[in-house]
Amino acid sequence: MSDFILNLVDDEEEDEITNSQLWKVAIVDDEASVHDVTKLALSNTTIQGKKLEFISAYSGEEGFTLLQNNPDCAVVLLDVVMESSDAGLLLAQRIRSELKQTNLQIILRTGQPGYAPEEDIISKYEINDYKTKSELTRDKLFTSLATAIRSFSHLEALESSKEGLRNVINASANLMKERSIHEFASGVLQQINALFNLSAQGIFCVSQRPFKGPHEFKSSTTNSFLVVAATPEYNDIYGKDIHDISSGIAANIAQRALADKKHVLEANFTALYLSTPSKWQGVVVIEGGLNLSEVDEELLKVFCLNIAVGLENAKYFSHLNRSAYYDKLTDLYNREGLVQFSAGINTQADQSVSLYIIDIDYFHDITDSLGYEFSNDVLLAMTSTLKRIFNEKASIARLHSDVFAVLVADSTWTLNNLIAECSRPFMLAGNSMRLGVSLGESHSEAKQENLDIELLLRQAKMALKVAKESKRGMAQAFEPQFEKDTLSRRNILAEFRNALVQEELFLVLQPKTSMSSGDVVGYEALVRWQHPDKGIIPPNAFIPIVEQAGLYFELDMYVFRHSLNIIKNYPQINKPISVNVSANSLHHNEFIDELKAIIKEEQADLTNIELEITENALIRSDMAIQHLNALKDLGFTLCLDDFGAGYSSLAYLVKLPLDVIKIDRAFISYITEDKRSLVLLKGMLQICHDLNKKVVVEGVETQEQVDLLTQYDVDVAQGFFYFKPMSIEDILKKAL
Repeated sequence: MSDFILNLVDDEEEDEITNSQLWKVAIVDDEASVHDVTKLALSNTTIQGKKLEFISAYSGEEGFTLLQNNPDCAVVLLDVVMESSDAGLLLAQRIRSELKQTNLQIILRTGQPGYAPEEDIISKYEINDYKTKSELTRDKLFTSLATAIRSFSHLEALESSKEGLRNVINASANLMKERSIHEFASGVLQQINALFNLSAQGIFCVSQRPFKGPHEFKSSTTNSFLVVAATPEYNDIYGKDIHDISSGIAANIAQRALADKKHVLEANFTALYLSTPSKWQGVVVIEGGLNLSEVDEELLKVFCLNIAVGLENAKYFSHLNRSAYYDKLTDLYNREGLVQFSAGINTQADQSVSLYIIDIDYFHDITDSLGYEFSNDVLLAMTSTLKRIFNEKASIARLHSDVFAVLVADSTWTLNNLIAECSRPFMLAGNSMRLGVSLGESHSEAKQENLDIELLLRQAKMALKVAKESKRGMAQAFEPQFEKDTLSRRNILAEFRNALVQEELFLVLQPKTSMSSGDVVGYEALVRWQHPDKGIIPPNAFIPIVEQAGLYFELDMYVFRHSLNIIKNYPQINKPISVNVSANSLHHNEFIDELKAIIKEEQADLTNIELEITENALIRSDMAIQHLNALKDLGFTLCLDDFGAGYSSLAYLVKLPLDVIKIDRAFISYITEDKRSLVLLKGMLQICHDLNKKVVVEGVETQEQVDLLTQYDVDVAQGFFYFKPMSIEDILKKAL
């Protein structure tokens, strides 16, 4: 989209007004002498400051063609009887019905004394006057013409007033269009002429500040006043800044009105100064003086006030129109602007069009630690970087937050070089700063009939997602497999939602074993998916997708409810069942209330239910700590899962209401190979025992691991060495 100022400029030219200083009078009569006498009698006659121009026709058919070719004719002197006895009346009918010349004044003339059309004919054909030729002396003919011309001019002024009002109304109804201010201003020029019975040339200027709307009311002293509407005589200054025009009375008087902030009323020119409540200014300049009476002066004040209000509305809507396509902070395109104007880049390209989506890594950390004002400066710095990197064959947009997009014609950048260039250090607040970015790229062949910008955006976002998940700080070009993977994830999510409703998910239990006695002392509930068509879908095929989609809360509640059902329906399983609670669930506002509702519905005994909380769930907010305390108050046994693999903090063991510490399988895997891991394990076990915390180690798979863990008094082990996850039927069959 072009700049806001340019949006106000329209290149269309209006048709030039011809014979503006003459009244056209048509004589339609089959007697040539009547033409000659009429012209002779009224030669050099002036009516309302304009001379008369006579045009002639000698039959009804000729008259129709003559008036058809002269739509600005004011009066027609029309003979009734010509090629037929009613030729004049038929022409009058055609003037009104076919030519639609409702303002044209028709004066019927007849050479037959005593003949007069009936009243219904005069009314039907809108005859304005009727005279016999014998009574039309020079004085009476002048009187008839003067009266007719006065009526014509009033009707034309009224028509012009209607047209001016129509333009203003249309501008109000279409203010979201780019030319709304131009249309509004053009309507104002017409309206002034109509109100004060003028046919004057003129211009309309309006200030261009504030550019971005209400927050820039306190604009700088530098301003520009663009000519946004002009009559044909002033087309040469249309679209220019009035202060850049060094010659011409209209420009000079406009500058005076703006400098003095008041109307300038002179004999040959009038300048009307406009000021809106929001400090926009404008000036209307027309040729000629208004010669205002007191009533007219009051009318002018009201009129100017209405113009100012209308101008402000137009400016606001133009601001909204710009806001629809531009980002407020950076003045780059927003997403809609990039989509709207992408075709321009496509036409510039010879070979290809590339779209880069650039995401600033860990931008939320900048905002959290240094505040929004500093993060805005970072975004502006990135804007400057992108403008430096890319030439005029590129459109740059800020899609949202810290994500930018660049649409480039015939890009020569390699992804590695572009990443390096975007990550170059820059100065901010006197300090050198370097931003890490991740980048996704898609491209299309040039000169396609319609560039599918939405497809490019979708593909570049897929590539960016891969870059952020697998190699943050790097760039990734789109590959067709990404779309297949995305479609697969989308299908899995859709099927998963249905699986929750249809209860296709079921639980298996992995026993926990006492390392001292070898007895089963509890279970961990693990979810499985029995798809009606695809069979068993393994957890790693859907759980990561579910978690990314934010559906883990629904899954956790599903597992919790079905764990309660197992305890209720299978009293033989009388050992505690551990249910995993994800970080998403622990931070969910309705987590505690939802648990309480399920417990009430199932009328469950919580004696044999334990909750396993993943360690990374504890680092995100105070809400997690509050929910842990609430869970403890409800009577749950709480287990800290995956201890040793994440953000381990011994403070958790002291401050949190934890009953069980579960050491992660990744940590246990190395205790037989790495002495340092064994030393750490011994230390953790000692601390947990001293704090009266029960310890569970998971991932126990070898006899060697069992022997080592037994030496250090580990309470409970879980792993394939003892049991794999088992169905309810198998557990009951083996009486575990």
